[in-house]
Amino acid sequence: MVWINGKAVEAEGKSLGEVVEAVCRQRGISPEAVAVMLNDEVWVKGRWPDRPLVAGDVVEVVAMMQGG
Repeated sequence: MVWINGKAVEAEGKSLGEVVEAVCRQRGISPEAVAVMLNDEVWVKGRWPDRPLVAGDVVEVVAMMQGG
């Protein structure tokens, strides 16, 4: 199991990029407008495809919003 935004998901073997794009599609947001953390480390978009997820990984996808 991989933890994505606090929920356990069967995503082992998928790339971080695939998971981030799926989360963005579900939420109706652009992958350009998110910040991604993997196991408490910020990951830049260019590195997402290179990282396969393994059991126990924790992914946080955070949408950036305007406002004050």
